[in-house]
Amino acid sequence: MPTPFSSGDAYGPGDFKHPGLSEPRTKEEWREYLDYQLPPRPALLPPEVYKRLSAKERHLHNQARAAHHSALIIVRTSQMKTIHHQIRRRMMTNAHQPAGARRGIVLDGPATLGKSTLVKTFAYDFEHELRGTYPERFLNQYIVDDHMIDYTPVVYINIPSQATPKDLSIALAQYLGQRYRSGATKSDITRLVLEKMRMVGVELVIIDDAHFMDLSFKEGKVVNDHLKYIANHTAATFIYTGVDLEHSGLFLEGIGGARVTQTAGRNTLLHMTEYAIRTRAEKADWVSVITAMEEALVLYKHRPGTLTGEWEYLYRRTGGNISSLAELIREAAADAVLTEAEGIDRKLLDGIAINEHAQSTYEANWGQTEPTPPPPGNPKNPAAEDEEGEAEAS
Repeated sequence: MPTPFSSGDAYGPGDFKHPGLSEPRTKEEWREYLDYQLPPRPALLPPEVYKRLSAKERHLHNQARAAHHSALIIVRTSQMKTIHHQIRRRMMTNAHQPAGARRGIVLDGPATLGKSTLVKTFAYDFEHELRGTYPERFLNQYIVDDHMIDYTPVVYINIPSQATPKDLSIALAQYLGQRYRSGATKSDITRLVLEKMRMVGVELVIIDDAHFMDLSFKEGKVVNDHLKYIANHTAATFIYTGVDLEHSGLFLEGIGGARVTQTAGRNTLLHMTEYAIRTRAEKADWVSVITAMEEALVLYKHRPGTLTGEWEYLYRRTGGNISSLAELIREAAADAVLTEAEGIDRKLLDGIAINEHAQSTYEANWGQTEPTPPPPGNPKNPAAEDEEGEAEAS
């Protein structure tokens, strides 16, 4: 009889894979990300049906709800839409320019704001559009010098800590499946990578966590020269994301250097920021994010509008950080299922600790000064504030 570790038919490749996603490192893993289906939203059963479920049936039903809450949804915020528009415009501008480096985009901002999610979501949309417009490109494959050539319009690289220019070329080669000989130099690997990128039709290159490159005073110029060389010989649009890139060696030749690099001259710097609630429009935008997440909940006793009514409290808990907000709501949804509370309210939220930065900031600034929450069924609506209140908030 076959065992989980035998070569029998009971188990096959992939049976032990984690059901969720990890950061893609190769074009195959990127395609898995593109093809990944989010856990479906399970239906809320009629109360009498839910009560009659056997222990196993209830466990499976709760597992399905937990999977849905874990994935939650990616809220396409106004900031995401604006930056996506700027990236798309830049790609359209670059598409048929003469040979030479195209203008790229550097997306800068504090950690945990969702920069990686934003650029991956754009690349996801972009490649799916190509699949719909040119399906034949994704079916055709051919061999050149024993190398598989298949259409690869998107390259997504997550930079390892203290990466050198050679590390970047190696990461590109591994993503593309480009083999290179042991002991190959940076120049050798880069040449092979550029040839492969040209043949497989790369149009978009995302260098995520660019702050992990060695941008010290000594190495900053070397990194910039390498990036410039790759961009000069690739007819693709480059997007870099990272933390405090504006003041790093990516824009200055080594930290502390005075001369602006050509990298700065060839890229547009976009800043991603936490949410603000100074104006009525900003408040409405923040509330719309909460509403989208709340509407995704599958809980039997949750009162719709409860989280929306706590918009100000949720802002203070998370500092306007959408990643922290998603973390808090995911944790709360999991707790509501585990404890059979089946609803999320202020008391439940108060009992959940999220990431240390958000938690310590909240406790220091607001922990002892929380206002009395609005009465149930009558959530405070920021859109209803009068002009005087908005002026004071500004």
